[in-house]
Amino acid sequence: MNFQIRRARPRTIEKVVVIILGLGSLAVCLAPIPMNGQSSPPKDHAMGTAPCAWAEPLRAANGSLDVPAVIHSLEEDHFNCFVLPIENGPPNSYDDLRRLLEAAQPAGISVWPVLIPPSEGGTSLPYKTDYVAWMKDLAHLSQKYSALRGVNIDDLLSGISTKTFSRSYVCSIYQAKQEINPNLLFVPTVYDLDRSVADRLGGCVDGVWFWWVNLEKNNAFRSLLEDSRVVVAGRFPIYAGVYSHQTSWHKQGRPDPKVLKGALEIACRYADGAIIWNLPLKLDSAENPWLATARSFAPGGSAGLAGKCGLGATSPPAEPGTR
Repeated sequence: MNFQIRRARPRTIEKVVVIILGLGSLAVCLAPIPMNGQSSPPKDHAMGTAPCAWAEPLRAANGSLDVPAVIHSLEEDHFNCFVLPIENGPPNSYDDLRRLLEAAQPAGISVWPVLIPPSEGGTSLPYKTDYVAWMKDLAHLSQKYSALRGVNIDDLLSGISTKTFSRSYVCSIYQAKQEINPNLLFVPTVYDLDRSVADRLGGCVDGVWFWWVNLEKNNAFRSLLEDSRVVVAGRFPIYAGVYSHQTSWHKQGRPDPKVLKGALEIACRYADGAIIWNLPLKLDSAENPWLATARSFAPGGSAGLAGKCGLGATSPPAEPGTR
């Protein structure tokens, strides 16, 4: 993804590398995850049964990730999944990730690092664009910290990244973690999910983050997910991503909260889970309708699918003629 005001055009995705003001992005999940000693959730619900949200990082005085503040904020708002893109310095460094995992483990918070693809500069340190080395290292780290639930590579098949991530290379990345810790999940980002993409990734990913890029309305979103599930044919889960912030192709501002709510209803019902990009967790104003909308889908919330995100998509439809 692009990290700054984050995304760019749906396909070429002009990036600026994360989060708010070039710093990197964090993501937060509203769904519960198992505490230490409990079994891991099924892969179909690896992101939990409520939406996950990306948010700007909280910084300590020295510029590093303010881990205690992050954990406190997540617990206070009943969020327990956090995504930290790994870049070339704090608050999104590999050291920040390790410190976060140490604190997230006893708190029962799952963590998803995001690796920066070649189309965004491949700036994740220390391994940069050696994604096999990245996956081996993170798989070893996940043996120490089960809070490290999965790994995402942003914009896997966008721009020049398409040349890097051939099927054989994607399978090499997947196999690298399988040999060390198959419980660690590899779930990259895509923007198209037709038969060719499904065939390219099938058997070599544990799912995809599939982004809906229309911030004005949700027409065709349901059909897009249903059609994608048909071509995927159960080979891997689909987690639908939606936006709660303006983007380079939608500079008019954040989507209307009603549009966000509708997108989340579709994502939660027709995908295996939902992700919200750049949800404003902290605002100067007390009014935060986007956060209120997201929280309504958390367990105990007011939405009809509160705590049930992805439960309707556990048995993806088979391709026509295969039943």
